[in-house]
Amino acid sequence: MELVINFSIITGWFPVVVITVALASLILTVGWRNGAWKAQLVFGLPAAFVLTVLLALSVHFFQFVPDDFPRTFYLWAWLVIFSLVVAILGWPKSRWVLRPLSIVAILFCILAACTVINQQFGYYPTLERALGKDAANFTSLPALQAIRDQVRDTGHLPDHGDTINVTIPPTKSRFPTGQAEVYIPPAWFNNPEPALPVIVLIAGYPGMPTDWTRAAFADTTANEFAAAHKGVAPILVMPDSNGAAQDTECTNSRLGDAETYLTEDLPAYMRTEFNANTGAHSFAVAGLSAGGTCATVLALRNPKVFPDFAAYSGYSAQTFKTADKAATIATLFNGSLAEYNKYDPTTLLTNNKFPTTSAWFETGAQDAALLPDAQHLQRFADKAGLAQVCFFSPSGGHDFTFWTRAFKDSLPWISWKLGLTPAPTDSLAKCTPPIH
Repeated sequence: MELVINFSIITGWFPVVVITVALASLILTVGWRNGAWKAQLVFGLPAAFVLTVLLALSVHFFQFVPDDFPRTFYLWAWLVIFSLVVAILGWPKSRWVLRPLSIVAILFCILAACTVINQQFGYYPTLERALGKDAANFTSLPALQAIRDQVRDTGHLPDHGDTINVTIPPTKSRFPTGQAEVYIPPAWFNNPEPALPVIVLIAGYPGMPTDWTRAAFADTTANEFAAAHKGVAPILVMPDSNGAAQDTECTNSRLGDAETYLTEDLPAYMRTEFNANTGAHSFAVAGLSAGGTCATVLALRNPKVFPDFAAYSGYSAQTFKTADKAATIATLFNGSLAEYNKYDPTTLLTNNKFPTTSAWFETGAQDAALLPDAQHLQRFADKAGLAQVCFFSPSGGHDFTFWTRAFKDSLPWISWKLGLTPAPTDSLAKCTPPIH
């Protein structure tokens, strides 16, 4: 069954079939023979156009979508509305064959519109993931103990890691958060239990912890890394950094103390429940899109907690949802520019030195909106005296296909910085100073 549904729904034959069926069924639904086409076209075409324009204006006025939302979606939105008008006006005169065909046209136009969005962001890369599979190997806490008992009996590590859902209590922060995901590498099941380092992975906005496994395949990448290192890989934890507030930008603000949750509650929980390392380089933080901004700010504000970080397609400044700087200051920081500057990456890099912090910036060459942001932060990081700054801009856009690659590119470097595995010998990033 897994092989049957584990195929791409953003590339290959699937989008072609969806678009073909949508257009063909819509054309056949029009009442060419019974005369209904006159009303369907004369009334349907302009009505669908007006409603689509109103939809677009509403979506962007209320900032329901990010800036890189695909404009081609509105073409399919127009076709969805037009297919509804065609079905309604043609229903009384249509033969029994055309009536179910009109339903097919509506459904496939909706599916095509969703496919356009999914192609832009790669949010559900396969049918398997769209149907609810969030991780390659999902299990439970009791099952982890059973695996450990088996390893003690046999002396053989499992051939893959496992992912579980956990609730990280906001003991100090009182931050209203949801469940997190934790990936456990094979080496964790050793006896005695090793103290492994941790990578905290921050999702973007809008986003959720499961984005990292469902769409960015972070657990699969970690499994491949572990297979090349005798089962050894960092623990991955993917927290809910936004909680009920929707977009905290990982700050302590009037929306909640997300920063305290991520820098105090989370490390304490991982050390208590998963025996995470307690050394100087025991935690790293990485993030995608707005999560990349989070990773940068968390590391610069808390260099002892997160001495190493990676930002994939991150912004150069805090941005609440899709708002501008003024709205961000007003929403998160009660209108205080001084408070905003405490979380501004450029200000932090300008006013401080970071001799023990290392950074990895990776943004797609086709991500025109955010590539300048990455280059800007790289320049300021170089001037701020970081221990090491790595920059990489391979081909790619602002989507999960790129973020899957970015995490894979940087994982050997992060694992090395955490003291877990040797320095990578084949890193494509330009690092200052170079990787030795």
